Amino acid sequence: MGDELETREKLLESAMTEFSENGYMKASLRKICADAGVTTGALYFFFKNKNDLFKAIVDEPLKELCRLLTEHYMQDAQDMDSDDPAVLSAEYHIDTHTDLDKLVDYMYLHYDVFMLLLTGAQGSEYENTVDMIVDMTEKGFRISAEKAAARMPNCHVDEYMLHWITHISVDAYTHLLTHERDVEKAKLHMRRVMEFLIKIWFTMIVED
Repeated sequence: MGDELETREKLLESAMTEFSENGYMKASLRKICADAGVTTGALYFFFKNKNDLFKAIVDEPLKELCRLLTEHYMQDAQDMDSDDPAVLSAEYHIDTHTDLDKLVDYMYLHYDVFMLLLTGAQGSEYENTVDMIVDMTEKGFRISAEKAAARMPNCHVDEYMLHWITHISVDAYTHLLTHERDVEKAKLHMRRVMEFLIKIWFTMIVED
């Protein structure tokens, strides 16, 4: 059992290197096996195919990131149910968005995985990961924005602004990963960016 786990870990480490260097489509299973010091038969003992191997690397970190994001959007929506009128101000959300560091910490804990999803997933079932996160974010923003609009006389959510703010919010994280390797600097950058984004978030709520 111990030997099997060791072999599987060697394959995953080798695959991570190969996928990161060459991307999913150009990655060679033969090279992955050779670098891990195992036969191709050993690879197929653990993984059905290349996509299954890629999935074993990225799936759990991605699921946890989605869980953290869902938790974040649910909290935002719950805040909008509060009787406190301050929830309709940007300042309230700037002060209460304390989970942003947690998100950045998690992404940087699995930095290589998320960089792989951003830059090397084309051809795999994960090639549309960013689009999936955009959709998730837009749904989360919509719930909170509609609750906020319902509390303001004669207001509604502007679809264009909702879509635009969603995209620049997700882009903020992808840009962070691809341009800043130091996690502490990344958290500082993100706090500043999010303060700006929270201030413009309310521009998606307009008068009828």
